[in-house]
Amino acid sequence: MKIKITLAAVILANAIINAQEFNIKISGGPSGIFYDSDSGNGKLNIGAGIGIGYTFFLSENWGISTGIDAVYNQNSFELNDGTIISNYEVDDQTSAFEYRVTASKYKESQSFISASIPLLVQYRTAVSTRSQWYVAAGAKVLFPGKQNIKASAEQLQLSGYYPDLNLLVDDLPVHGFGTTNNWQDKTSVSLQTSFLLSLEMGMSFTLKEKTKLYTGIYLDYGLSDLVKNTPDQNIVSYNPNQIDDIQAQGIVGNKKIVQESRYLAAGIQVKLGFSLHKDKQKPVQIVKDEPKIKNAEPVQEYAPVQQTAQNTEVKNEITVAERNVIEKPLPFEKVGSTGVTAELASRLDEIAIILKRDKNTELNITGYTCDIGSESRNLEIGMKRAQAVEEYLKNKGIEPHRMHLFSKGESDPLVPNVPTTNRPLNRRVTLLLVD
Repeated sequence: MKIKITLAAVILANAIINAQEFNIKISGGPSGIFYDSDSGNGKLNIGAGIGIGYTFFLSENWGISTGIDAVYNQNSFELNDGTIISNYEVDDQTSAFEYRVTASKYKESQSFISASIPLLVQYRTAVSTRSQWYVAAGAKVLFPGKQNIKASAEQLQLSGYYPDLNLLVDDLPVHGFGTTNNWQDKTSVSLQTSFLLSLEMGMSFTLKEKTKLYTGIYLDYGLSDLVKNTPDQNIVSYNPNQIDDIQAQGIVGNKKIVQESRYLAAGIQVKLGFSLHKDKQKPVQIVKDEPKIKNAEPVQEYAPVQQTAQNTEVKNEITVAERNVIEKPLPFEKVGSTGVTAELASRLDEIAIILKRDKNTELNITGYTCDIGSESRNLEIGMKRAQAVEEYLKNKGIEPHRMHLFSKGESDPLVPNVPTTNRPLNRRVTLLLVD
């Protein structure tokens, strides 16, 4: 057990250290214990929570989130009138009997504070330049505190049935049997740790370059009972000396009343996210202007009349048609995409064949994006696109020293980004020959 706890702590600490986004949140909605009961009705009341979270993004769209949440939960329960709750007790004369409690207008107000640790897988995708849709799903571990109970009833009828004598005693207050009116009391019960299924979704809006506002809805559902069942426990205790000071014990532990007691919460949440990810700066590679490229001009060499055919060197120069094949932009039409598709692979195979014939030619590889996202993020995506093309060509036998990488991000678009149908044309990589 200690090893498991230590491992979990190490994983959580590592996630926090490597987090790319830190967030704080508030939430609100019905939250508490959802009862399955044949003897009464339970109701969730409005609760509220706060939390801090950490997200580590595995890619442009996918991430893993964790953190810690604290929630104030409250709910209520009303017992059906006329319900008889019974258990076995021993009176002051050491005689065993069946203790019967019949309640009228019996109800409980319940509340508890809980802490939970989530582990969610998150997916996000761009909706517009400054907004994204997100969904996250996974599990939580719920650590509930004690449940505080305020119980009341218009009337409690306390009676004892002695099966050996076939005797029912219902009006003997000095021995704990009789009727009490307008009864009230308080108590508390311990709750158990539970695992929850968790789902949340919503929208995020970019406020500043490294600040986002998240708004959405959430749902948490418990997989096990929060209360340990004690079937022989009545809703009030037996007092062998009087009926004026009987103590509440609550309905949650009585299997005859409550068949299931699972956690349930749903509502809205608002989060403020702060990016902690530092963009990797590549001042040599990420530039605003590319070096000017001199057009290749044919150079005529005059050989001496006496030069023999054996000394003539043939150079495989790239033709104008082949240059056009190489320098035609490579499309990355999907927002945030940085992988080489099958269509791009086919074109890069053709380009690699051409480049292999002229070992003296070098290549400037420049990545571009549309205007969705921050400037620094777009420079990063542009560089990743250029790196993907370089890696593919390298695997096809093109020497790395012949390829020079650049990123212009959203600057220098091929076409205006408005209308939005133009944006896919700007998500591209260009290859320029440097002779």
